Amino acid sequence: MNKRTTTRGYIVAWVIYVIAWVALIMTMHNSTGQGASSPPSIAVAFYLVLLASAIAMLVYWIGALIRLGQLRAWGWFVAVLVLHLVGLGIAGMLAYAIAGPEDSMTVVIRPPMAT
Repeated sequence: MNKRTTTRGYIVAWVIYVIAWVALIMTMHNSTGQGASSPPSIAVAFYLVLLASAIAMLVYWIGALIRLGQLRAWGWFVAVLVLHLVGLGIAGMLAYAIAGPEDSMTVVIRPPMAT
């Protein structure tokens, strides 16, 4: 995956995750305030959205790490890896989106041999 795809996909999945998390908290707060003993059924939908967006973030993060490895940008690779492992994945991906290495790989084409 290229830089643009991985960073945009990760950021969109992160925004969806945050929105679903806030909606889930509000739903659960309203549910417990009314004295309900079980969570509302909409909470299950929010949990599924949280799961789907977390899986999408993981896939885009791995794609970014693979691409950084292919580009041999080891400093960026370590930064994105460590920031994500300590819970600051969005910071690493934003930094990569703004200032990370571009996807230009050198391609060498040999001229045909004269026979």
